[in-house]
Amino acid sequence: MRFVDDKGRLFGTVNLFDLLVILLIFALIGGAAYKFIYLDNKVALSESDITVTLWIEDVRKVTVDTINVGDVVREYDSNLLFGTIVDKEVKPHYEEVETSDGRVVNAKVDGKYDVYITLKCRGIVSDNAISIASKEVKIGGEIILKHKLYAVSTRAVKIITE
Repeated sequence: MRFVDDKGRLFGTVNLFDLLVILLIFALIGGAAYKFIYLDNKVALSESDITVTLWIEDVRKVTVDTINVGDVVREYDSNLLFGTIVDKEVKPHYEEVETSDGRVVNAKVDGKYDVYITLKCRGIVSDNAISIASKEVKIGGEIILKHKLYAVSTRAVKIITE
């Protein structure tokens, strides 16, 4: 007796193609069960207070004057609440400039400023990420914030979880 006969049946009783389809269906059901039963058994995460310092680079005086302590800002894309500004520090903006003798120096740019804002936020802190307003926040990562009067592109420079 042969393993597969002339009609493609396994041991003369089961069609080989039908057996492969049945095995594929069982594999899909088993994979879905594993995903939903074992991988979703994670500890529920709760919100916590997060303090984030963001750097707004190379803005004009009008933008500096419009950003105020107490402003409630939202994440640009999702429009979700990001946090409240609790501190603002303004510094002159510097750029690298090549001098006539070929050296590269940092020179102050007139009329341009760097703003450091500190925000109090509520977010989720997990083993893998810190999320505020459904946005992962990482040092150096870009975050676009908006207020009813302005929208600014920022970079995170300090994150403190409490």
